[in-house]
Amino acid sequence: MVAILQDMLPEYIHMHVAESILFAGKAIRVLRNPSTAFQFNNPVYSQQIQRGTQKIQGFPWRLKEHFVEANMIGEELFPQAEADKIEAMLQELKESSEFQKRPFECVVDSIRAIAAGHLWQLVVVRADLNGHLKALKDYFLLAKGDFFQCFLEESRQLMRLPPRQSTAEADLMVPFQLASIKTISEDDKYFSRVSLHMLSFGITVKSSQGDLPKKEVSSDALSSSSCTYVDGWDDIALEYSIDWPLQLFFTQEVLAKYLRVFRYLLRLKRTQMELEKSWASVMHQDHTDFAKHRHGRVNCTTSQQRRQQFRPMWRIREHMAFLIRNLQFYIQVDVIESQWNVLQAHIQDSHDFTELVGFHQEYLSALISQSFLDIGSVSRILDGIMKLCLQFCWSIEKQENNPNASELEHIAEEFNKKSNSLYTILRSSRLAGSQRAPFLRRFLLRLNFNSFFEVTARGVLNVVRPSPTIPVLSHQ
Repeated sequence: MVAILQDMLPEYIHMHVAESILFAGKAIRVLRNPSTAFQFNNPVYSQQIQRGTQKIQGFPWRLKEHFVEANMIGEELFPQAEADKIEAMLQELKESSEFQKRPFECVVDSIRAIAAGHLWQLVVVRADLNGHLKALKDYFLLAKGDFFQCFLEESRQLMRLPPRQSTAEADLMVPFQLASIKTISEDDKYFSRVSLHMLSFGITVKSSQGDLPKKEVSSDALSSSSCTYVDGWDDIALEYSIDWPLQLFFTQEVLAKYLRVFRYLLRLKRTQMELEKSWASVMHQDHTDFAKHRHGRVNCTTSQQRRQQFRPMWRIREHMAFLIRNLQFYIQVDVIESQWNVLQAHIQDSHDFTELVGFHQEYLSALISQSFLDIGSVSRILDGIMKLCLQFCWSIEKQENNPNASELEHIAEEFNKKSNSLYTILRSSRLAGSQRAPFLRRFLLRLNFNSFFEVTARGVLNVVRPSPTIPVLSHQ
């Protein structure tokens, strides 16, 4: 890998000029030396090879000449006329009697602009950059919500158990493929580039439903900001296969940023789904009780007692769902869709590769910043809230008939504390003057459009009041 050592540069050549020289050299080298796979995928070149093969049937030894002539693609990507123009500019500099900084920098800028324009043509037009950007949005930013909803539903029972290090990826492939069959059309030529895997199992893997906070567990342990994992399934990750020359645009650093956002969004969607499933479960139980009551198999008083004892818990569940729904809508619509439209406008207006790289970096930075992933205090609280929501759902499901009141009250109390902390940070004067303030205010407006969140976050509504021990219902 070629790099610039600043202390080795002459003092009259600035770093940005050296970077332009390095970029131009790399770009021209890429344009003049396309990969073999790209040559054969190029329709023009494929037709020429096919015609040449037909002409020389019976003379396979002459086919080598056509492979030697592969540089015709390179000349098409970077015409000889452009190379001659660059050579003329360099020759003029060479013939100058003395070095002049201004003309030198102008020539460098001109060469960089020529190379960047042709590289833009290669990456954006020939390599279908926008199609790949859309695919990354669909899968890494969860724009294909139906696919991930189906995947999470198909894998829900699997995720009730801790992932097995030796078979976790294979276990996930079944629901992953089922979801693709149900929701991905055959016309989607990008899905084959997406693969699912599990990241390192270096952390201690815990069961999804195991290790729930018991009454004796301290609140410090439950609300520890150092633990951002919900369970071992938080290690689910995606990979995207990149062909030449797109690796110039989608570097490993760029794909790592996409993966960071993906893991956050998948955790959020999983939390939202579990909150919905918990409500569906209790409604199913309520309808079952009603049906049994109609047939005289369940005492009406018993059903009413169950409904009464669960009422505070479902009030908490609704407050959890309110926060998670608004966070999800804010990120998917206010952040991702709006920033995607900005990026598309830049792609339409720009014909310079380096400009496009800069616009894409701004796009990713905006996604991370406006989703609060780079604000440690906010992201840790949101991670903790998602963890509490899942623990609440799993606890309710495990104790459907005999809920552990103290455990649920403890989870509700922690949720209330974190909600209060979140509201306090969002309203803090320290953030009010920062560059992130508009994004924080937008999220706060969505949460607090009718002062509901302000009231609940301050503990007026969503605190489970101390109450007598919930009696255990006998089955009738």
